[in-house]
Amino acid sequence: MIESTGNSGSPHDEDLDHSYFGEGHPVGLPTFEPEVEAHLRNRRKINSPGELLKLQQLVHFKASHGRWSIGKDLIGLIRRGPAGERDESYLDKLRRETGRGKSESSTYGLATFDGHPVVLYAMNWDFFAGSLGVVSGETFQAAADLAISKKLPFVSVYVSSGVRQHENFAGLTQMTRMVEAIRHYKDKVELPQIAVLLGNVWGGVSASAVPNADLILATSGTDYGFAGPNVIEAFEGNAVPSGSQSAEANLLDRNIDVVLPDVKELVTYVGSVLSSTTRPDRQHQLTAETVPAIRNVSAPDARRTFDFGPVGIQGPSFEIAQDARLVRPSPSRTASADPADALVERYQDLMTDANRVDLEFIARYAFTDATAVYNFVQESDYRRYPAIVGAFAKIGAQPFVIVGTQPSYQRIGDTVVKRPSNPAPEDFAFMERMLDIGERLGLPAVFVTDTLGAKPTLESERRGQSRAIARSILKGIDYSEPVITVVAGALGSGGGLATTPMADHVIMLEKAMAFVAEPRSAASILYKTATPSHEQVKVTVSTMRSTAADQLDLGLIDEVVPEDANPFVTVEHLHQAILASYVELAALSEKKRRARRHERIRNLRAFEIVQE
Repeated sequence: MIESTGNSGSPHDEDLDHSYFGEGHPVGLPTFEPEVEAHLRNRRKINSPGELLKLQQLVHFKASHGRWSIGKDLIGLIRRGPAGERDESYLDKLRRETGRGKSESSTYGLATFDGHPVVLYAMNWDFFAGSLGVVSGETFQAAADLAISKKLPFVSVYVSSGVRQHENFAGLTQMTRMVEAIRHYKDKVELPQIAVLLGNVWGGVSASAVPNADLILATSGTDYGFAGPNVIEAFEGNAVPSGSQSAEANLLDRNIDVVLPDVKELVTYVGSVLSSTTRPDRQHQLTAETVPAIRNVSAPDARRTFDFGPVGIQGPSFEIAQDARLVRPSPSRTASADPADALVERYQDLMTDANRVDLEFIARYAFTDATAVYNFVQESDYRRYPAIVGAFAKIGAQPFVIVGTQPSYQRIGDTVVKRPSNPAPEDFAFMERMLDIGERLGLPAVFVTDTLGAKPTLESERRGQSRAIARSILKGIDYSEPVITVVAGALGSGGGLATTPMADHVIMLEKAMAFVAEPRSAASILYKTATPSHEQVKVTVSTMRSTAADQLDLGLIDEVVPEDANPFVTVEHLHQAILASYVELAALSEKKRRARRHERIRNLRAFEIVQE
């Protein structure tokens, strides 16, 4: 373990005047290092049929007796043979494939993921390159119907070259058929529908069944996209860079939720998701007498530790590897005697102090049975998280969906510095998807905010940043289950508000702060300069009433949770606050809760308003 030397004047003090700009975008954040790019280029090759067989063995797959095949070719597509060879019809090709001992490109039946029974649907690359046709649609429909009748989770495994050309529009309509089967399943069963990508997934399947799943998982070695590299190259006239449509690349673009290294890890992960989302019966509901039970054992002076493991895509896991290299953040500074300076330092600590709690720490230590719904990128000295992450976790037997902004962490010498997150439109879209599954499964939601605001780039603007923020605000306040909001660090601008629903119960940690714009940006607006002085920033921070105590006094939040130098003690306080607020909210009907929420939001004004 590497211990900090304890120099409290380390990375904190130099950052205020030059490290943040606009909505808190850090200057000079590292791009992906060459070894990470090499990791993405040199990922493993995947043998889809072999991986599928291994998966089916691991989950004790029992195929259903329902099997179908094309009995009559109503289209009649002909493939002209070379000179001297006869033409080939669709039925000719089907007979040839069947003669090799291969059956249609999909199957379904019952399986068990770590003790959880599910209905499993699987496509196989071995037959017509897993192409989507009428039989695949029929099999998928039957699988969804079986999952509905047995009230089981529905896991679908995909490998596909696209819609089968021999079936033309009839094959294309199977996209609609699969989407409707998923919609109908979700309407009837309050359990997860999980998509698993186990090889190449192109065309119709990528644009129908996969995006409509509750969660999209993939194993390393998978490629995914609507247009394959040959199609893109033919259209654009340029070769597609290697790895640009890999599962890992799609993960970074938020098109895939989680990438697992192999099918064994996949089985464990799906089992964890099912465990973390299982709702209790009435005998196991939380009450005011529920005794807190969290995985929190710490020494009185404990601090956070960070492991900087092998370079590449890491997770999803809340566990720290036994052989990990652990690094501690620097001790917190002693606050200045001048209240204005102390506020500036508090703001600065919110941005850089890695000992503060974040969403990952809260999910790990304030809950039990937590399952992360994200990976992170490990560079040699930088641990880069998605800007918005999610998790499923329980208090006792009660599952919650947790979603919010997540900082990243940079190792500088013998210490670790926190780097704020800046969500882009695809991050807010991920949050909406997490809330969709949470709402369908009837899970209360816990939001966690720690950001200076949305990602201030022209690319984000072009992709609809304003719309994404507006939709996220609506999604949070319209969520049908209890909503508990935690401001763990900074709440900055509209991007911060998007992960801070002012809905049922809003908590701020004692040292958290809320800004219409982070102080440097606010000072630049007030003083009409792109480079406000330290004194101008100081005056702005000290007079804009941004502390948690201020928000409580103004009536904008409901509770301030005390913070301790020991983050494990802080998270215990937070656990108790979440538990108490949930018990109170769960006692209300949805109608009463919505009426209370409506009235609460109507009264978010703080200022006295005089009618003239």
